[in-house]
Amino acid sequence: MTYVVPNYFLVNNYKNLTHIDNLLCLHSIVKGHNSIVDARNTMHSMNILIEGSKIIHTENKNITIEAKEICFLTQNNYYMSERMTKESRYKSMVLYFDDTFVLEFIKKYAIELQAIQELEILKIPYKQNRFFTATVTLFEEYLEHQLPTELLKLKVEEIFLHVLRLKPKELHSFLSTILNKTEKRVLHILESNIDIIENIKDMCTLTHLTSNQLRRYIKKQAHTTPKLWIDTKRLQKATLLLKNSDKNITEIATECGYATSSWFISQFKKEYAQTPKEFREKNHS
Repeated sequence: MTYVVPNYFLVNNYKNLTHIDNLLCLHSIVKGHNSIVDARNTMHSMNILIEGSKIIHTENKNITIEAKEICFLTQNNYYMSERMTKESRYKSMVLYFDDTFVLEFIKKYAIELQAIQELEILKIPYKQNRFFTATVTLFEEYLEHQLPTELLKLKVEEIFLHVLRLKPKELHSFLSTILNKTEKRVLHILESNIDIIENIKDMCTLTHLTSNQLRRYIKKQAHTTPKLWIDTKRLQKATLLLKNSDKNITEIATECGYATSSWFISQFKKEYAQTPKEFREKNHS
């Protein structure tokens, strides 16, 4: 199952979704069976695993998150396996945050970032630190009792500060990775989700922008319109797949966001004066 998050929870008015200023927190996620999820994160996230385990599958490795561990993810697409305990229990909380929160956090606490390397995923256990554990427990209780936004946000910041104290180099690298991509964030989100974009409305939903904001952003960053930009990116992705993969034309059309293979062939021929098959025969490696 593919989920674009937190969009999915917003559209479906998920009862356990709490707004904390420009943050969103999905709390008391309880599952009754193991599952594999294709999560398209349009925001960064902090995953707090309370019971059960989670495996995040990346291109290079699998990262296992156990109970009483926190995992930070930058905005991206992830495959996740979520598993219950032997007692058939799984429970977690997920906080979604954006670049603005990161900038405000750094400024508020006068943090001078000293990144060592890029870090898109950061995990840290908290069960062996009683102060950290107390903070997470209180945050969960605050959410359950719907305490004021100001108190909830302070608890979120407190969790980040615990991580900063225990893993300063790693958090510096994680936050730097986010800020290094801030200016191009929207373009990155759109490129990562080309296969599920059908129109401008979908682009706005994914990026949390109005149509006017989206047009201004695309014009500033790419000097074109949203429609022309997405059409170009679809065709660029198609040429790469034709050159470097053995996927058939229908599979490539679907992966590049075309509703039908005939429409893909028509648009490709219009742009390159040859069919995808002819292109592949000349360029396939």
